[in-house]
Amino acid sequence: MTRIYIGGDSFCKYRYDSNLDWPKQLADLLGYIKIEGSGIEGESWWHTRRELQDCMQSSIFHEIDLFVICHTDSHRILSGNQVVQNHSEEINQARDLYYKYIHNYHVHNWMTQNWYQELNTWLTNKRVIHIQCFESTVDYFSILNGVKFSYPLTPISLREIGHDPSLFLREHMNDPAHPRRNHFTAKSNRLLAKFIYDKYSRAITYNELITDNFQDHRGV
Repeated sequence: MTRIYIGGDSFCKYRYDSNLDWPKQLADLLGYIKIEGSGIEGESWWHTRRELQDCMQSSIFHEIDLFVICHTDSHRILSGNQVVQNHSEEINQARDLYYKYIHNYHVHNWMTQNWYQELNTWLTNKRVIHIQCFESTVDYFSILNGVKFSYPLTPISLREIGHDPSLFLREHMNDPAHPRRNHFTAKSNRLLAKFIYDKYSRAITYNELITDNFQDHRGV
């Protein structure tokens, strides 16, 4: 099969440059020609779910044998509408009020765990790699089936910029002074692709949980 599916949040947004983007580099290492899916920045996992569901109902689903899912923060507002990418003042106010008066930690965690169980059912006969991008899912990430990279990517990304959240946010505005694609330098994109490839290729069991930090990995 020539297709790989890489979908999830903004950690996999950029995917077509073989010199800069870890999704393209990973696809090349694994021998895939076509990358399906997309990285959706700032929004909840509902957008990933909807896109994956569309893929499952399409003719290409049976041509994909490996799915790579980058899991977003479980506490983003669960909606099919754009909540972060819509920059209207009204939406900004609504978002602030949601987190002030409505958001519930336990409800969001419960919803995300049900999403994980649904993923297990949907991709039962597929090979799957799960990548944890945020620390909010640490307590239950292991319920996912597949090869799981459980060390969250966000803390690693923030360390690269001295934990300066303003630099992290400027990436979304395509600031040419901070060209960190997928929230990482070009070097870290390469390291991440090689790390996933090495660990996945050597995985002993289908449900292997990998806890290493990719920046400490040098391969063999």
